[in-house]
Amino acid sequence: MYSRLFRNFLPRYFHNKTRLPELDFTKPISDRLRKISLKEQTYTNNNDQQSLLKISLHGQCLFGLYPIELALKRKQRQFYQLFLSNTSNDNRQIIQNIQHLAEQLSIPIKYTNTNTLDRLSFDRPHQGVCLDCSPLPIQDIQQIEIERNSNKIFLDLCLVKIHDPMNLGGIIRTAHFFGIDRIILTHGTCQPSPVASKASSGALELMSIYACNDLNTYLNLLHKQKTIAIICATHHGNIPLRTLRLDDIKRQFSTSNLQRIVVLIGNEHEGISKEITQMCHYNICIQPNIESEISSLNASVACGLFLYHISAQMNT
Repeated sequence: MYSRLFRNFLPRYFHNKTRLPELDFTKPISDRLRKISLKEQTYTNNNDQQSLLKISLHGQCLFGLYPIELALKRKQRQFYQLFLSNTSNDNRQIIQNIQHLAEQLSIPIKYTNTNTLDRLSFDRPHQGVCLDCSPLPIQDIQQIEIERNSNKIFLDLCLVKIHDPMNLGGIIRTAHFFGIDRIILTHGTCQPSPVASKASSGALELMSIYACNDLNTYLNLLHKQKTIAIICATHHGNIPLRTLRLDDIKRQFSTSNLQRIVVLIGNEHEGISKEITQMCHYNICIQPNIESEISSLNASVACGLFLYHISAQMNT
């Protein structure tokens, strides 16, 4: 009886199955940085005017040498202030390039210590430089007129519910490497954050990024064009990737002249829904070794194989 009464007073914890949350990349994420921040609330160093508690960012904080250098060159963002390490002697040439670009764009430069840069970069490798800037501009893909060029076939990459910003960055780096024309982010895909830009080695700064909030409607729009092939990468596909030939796709669109190919890549956990796969012209799979006990690849790796196979056959 007593044990039953005692149990009634114990706190109860309930686990609710929810969707993945939007990640907050504006606050320190490591225990080490949390401890440092707590200490700084009771101790103030008058010589350190760049304490995190005294820094107010106007936008988001981009970090890493290549993302920042490419962002400054591409000028897709608005720039507010540049933070540089006052102790690092590594990578001097690229840091000098970044300084020169910042001066050309009249961006205020602030020199600070490594701890502050660690906080600004969420305790991720910043390589001695952080940039306060606006988010990348993202347009609605359904508001963009479809470009036509009889001498070239364009290749788009549509990402369906890619949750991990590291995966997103790796995919975008691969997409830029293989000459993808546009990146389309569907509803449920993580935002192109500074973490994704760093994981892409700065390739995110070079790409045209678009949002698609209603994939069904967009695919119906593509079908009406009759010049666009839609390829779905799924482990349930009925066509092995190694047998996919661009010439066969061209023949299918011979009466309307193939202008563009859109490749859909989903995440490893959910893949792409049956409703979406039924709207695609081709459902392609990467077949594993017959003895493999793993049925699917990491989304970034699978994307690399698909884009290499298709882009190698295009415009040659």
